[in-house]
Amino acid sequence: MKSNENQMRSSGGKVQEFYTKRALSYESLYVKRLGWGRELDTFFSDSDYLQSSLKVLDAGCGTGVITRTLNKVALKKGYEDIEFHAFDLTQGMLDIFQMHIEEKEIKNVKLQQADVLKIESLPENWNDYDLIISSALLEYIPKEQISNALINLKKLLKNGGKMLIFITRRNFITNITGKLWWKTNLFKDDQFHRELQDVGFNKIQQRNLHSKWSKYIMVFEVIK
Repeated sequence: MKSNENQMRSSGGKVQEFYTKRALSYESLYVKRLGWGRELDTFFSDSDYLQSSLKVLDAGCGTGVITRTLNKVALKKGYEDIEFHAFDLTQGMLDIFQMHIEEKEIKNVKLQQADVLKIESLPENWNDYDLIISSALLEYIPKEQISNALINLKKLLKNGGKMLIFITRRNFITNITGKLWWKTNLFKDDQFHRELQDVGFNKIQQRNLHSKWSKYIMVFEVIK
């Protein structure tokens, strides 16, 4: 038992150290230059995931591109009283997100440093979410702990709530870029579908992105 705990602690520390060093390059390259932020804006603008008075969790928020996009779309569509919570393991990522919040004077977003494998560290009222979104989180969890991470996210979701998971698709390109640069675990569609079924999700749908990103990123929607 102690060996497993030590392995988890070591893995979490390595991920945190890795992303602290690469936080700025993640924002400038992945979100801006490669267009991931624009792709998310298109995806959520064309969807009906948002409405007024929702409680939303961005799990593994990184520099905040998901929450920033959702907040922008909500403002554009006139949705009000949406409460955003966002957590990440890496303080360097959260610092970039916090700077954006302060620059834009955003009042409805709260941040927390936390590990998806240790959700007991989250504030007591961080639960019963209408919508949870996880992007580029589960790829960095040890494969033997993926089910625990999914179970924890499921616990935070209210009955009838939805969770969207953006996760890297295994192919020739991502095998090179993901494993060499970002040190990620990769999945095939049917493999991750089974992971969701194994933790008790039975309402599972796969959504499509609108551009070249669909070759590299899978989107799964589940309902609790």
